[in-house]
Amino acid sequence: MTDNDSLVGVAQRRTELEVAMQLVERQAAAPSATADWQRDLLAAVQRLERAVHQHITHVEAPGALLEDILERAPRLQRAVENTRTHHAVLAHALADLVKLLTAGDGDPAPIGEIRAGVIEILNELALHRQDGADLIYEAFDVDIGGY
Repeated sequence: MTDNDSLVGVAQRRTELEVAMQLVERQAAAPSATADWQRDLLAAVQRLERAVHQHITHVEAPGALLEDILERAPRLQRAVENTRTHHAVLAHALADLVKLLTAGDGDPAPIGEIRAGVIEILNELALHRQDGADLIYEAFDVDIGGY
């Protein structure tokens, strides 16, 4: 069963995810005419991709958060399944964004397409974090906050 230390770990990963999201947003909003814009954005997106992967690995591991939620509150099975499905969507969207940022024969990717991809993934992640906070609250009656 999930204990306080486990929920602290979840909150820490939420913070790491938030920091990585902010870095991507900040870099995407920088002037794209700078020489290193696409390279710096790629680095930020790759950091976000690692943070998302760590999040997924942490909560989906055997005996981890999602299994604990099902054990404690079987009524939340659909929400847990939706969370797992959304994890796959997030991982795929991030991989697509990395591919877009690394594609081409030295030609930069279209700025508008890149920024649209960034907005899409940041929006999906924000919704995922909100859904996760709701799920944890429903299962454990604990507010892990907006971390």
